[in-house]
Amino acid sequence: MIRRPSRIRKTTVLAALLLSTLFAAGIAFPQSPPGSPAGDNAVLPGASAAGVTGSAGCRECHERFYQLWSTSFHGMAMQAFTPKLAKEKLTEPAGDLAAGALRYRADIGGETARVVEQGPKGERTYRIDYVMGGKYVFYFLTPLEKGRLQVLPVAYDVRKKEWFLTTASHLRPFSDNAAAIPWTDPLYTFNTSCHGCHVSQVSVNYDLSTDSYRTT
Repeated sequence: MIRRPSRIRKTTVLAALLLSTLFAAGIAFPQSPPGSPAGDNAVLPGASAAGVTGSAGCRECHERFYQLWSTSFHGMAMQAFTPKLAKEKLTEPAGDLAAGALRYRADIGGETARVVEQGPKGERTYRIDYVMGGKYVFYFLTPLEKGRLQVLPVAYDVRKKEWFLTTASHLRPFSDNAAAIPWTDPLYTFNTSCHGCHVSQVSVNYDLSTDSYRTT
């Protein structure tokens, strides 16, 4: 004789399945101050986290699922850049990377990591705030004007343990002279192009009148 599971047992199983699915998807935007665990709330520049619980809020009752998720590639699909991450996951760049008249160098040795751009117009620096990926490639994000998070033109190959340029990764379609798309193009803007695969429960909050984002 086959015994039917009780309503309580079925409810418990369904709850466990739902929680595991949510954690695998990355419940909240994984970021926060250096040293905080993966999966805590994140707020992009100019945004507010009011009313958002985040994955850390589930930890007290669901410690096992939290630990399984927070250390997985799903849980770390996007995270804050920290000196600890740089030390454990990256190697120092061998030198500058050239892209036409421009040269790029990742400076990851200090408390504040950055990418340095040198060219005909002089030198500019871009702070590294976030990293995406990590299974095969680490991509790095910097804050730009109007709440944009932009993918920087240098990335890190995890298997080869080397830095490379992303500036030739995409070409402008439908053109006789298909030139590489500059890294400042909207195609490389996280708020519109990247968030769908790297985080969940994102509110882009684009304001057409000001052409700006308050993404949470």
